[in-house]
Amino acid sequence: MKQALIVVVFAIALAAWFFLWFRNEGAVTTSSARPWPDGMGSLDAGRNRWPSLKANEASVKLTALAKALPRNEVVDDFVEREIARGELTIGDQPGLPDVSAIRELLLREPIVWERRIEFDDTVLAEARGVLMRVARVLVANALTKARAHDSAAWEDLHAAWKLARSLEEHPQMMAQTAVLTMARMINAVAWKMPLPVPAWFGELQDRDNVRPLLEAFQYQVAWYSKDGAWFPTKWLAASVDRDREIAEALFKETRCDVNTPMNDLGTDLSSVWRRAFRYRAEREATANALRVRVGKAIENGSRCSDGGWMFDGRTLRFSREIPTAAPDTPMPLVLQVKP
Repeated sequence: MKQALIVVVFAIALAAWFFLWFRNEGAVTTSSARPWPDGMGSLDAGRNRWPSLKANEASVKLTALAKALPRNEVVDDFVEREIARGELTIGDQPGLPDVSAIRELLLREPIVWERRIEFDDTVLAEARGVLMRVARVLVANALTKARAHDSAAWEDLHAAWKLARSLEEHPQMMAQTAVLTMARMINAVAWKMPLPVPAWFGELQDRDNVRPLLEAFQYQVAWYSKDGAWFPTKWLAASVDRDREIAEALFKETRCDVNTPMNDLGTDLSSVWRRAFRYRAEREATANALRVRVGKAIENGSRCSDGGWMFDGRTLRFSREIPTAAPDTPMPLVLQVKP
């Protein structure tokens, strides 16, 4: 009995020693207080940047309409095929569900989703898949109308863009990756739409997703570091520092072909950064293709320091390929702009 008691006491003492040896609250506090790039401030600033919001009636209506849309792999395949096909012509379309009520609601009313202060993406996790389905169906409708040379195709893309923008003011990485995915999808088919190009499309072309994604990354690190505050360690402090250094490197990055190391806290975001920087070249591809279609010269220069654009009278081409990993289906950077 005494031996068992001695073993228990020793185990408790060893655990206490282990706890005190590795605990380092000061290191975590110091790492968390260091400012992130581009004026984002400390982790506390990143966590407190987003006040709570209540959902509005329009979002309730949209949710009900969206949930009524059936899953349709044929529609998904059609959209992915057209995104990946670098040809101006559009292939045969499948039968599509009626999304006129969704389109009209998005074009008519601002959508405000619930935003919670705490690190809780339950609401978004439930809604994300449904909203992505809505975006794909809207893009499919736009492609179908464009195939018939119907300028109303742009209205479907505009509705999809408004859907994407409704998620912009949410700090979770899940929301910002949805915005990125929707924007890339819209941009990837926009060069095939009937002319002229509407004014709203300039909003999409001008919006760079890297900064919002960096803010979402900071928000993620802020909450993971707070969750670890019950047992602050040098390892946690080092992880916070490493993730901030990744953000600093990304803020300074000028290439579009990037390979980022895996972050320590949370889900691996290296593929997200690769898609976000490639998207800079994708926006240029669409902008140049639309210039060619209205008889203007392309812009050979690029925001990407590792590439530029060429046009031989038929084919628009970026000077290098930027592959991404499955399941991403990006638009090609070689486009057959003229049949």
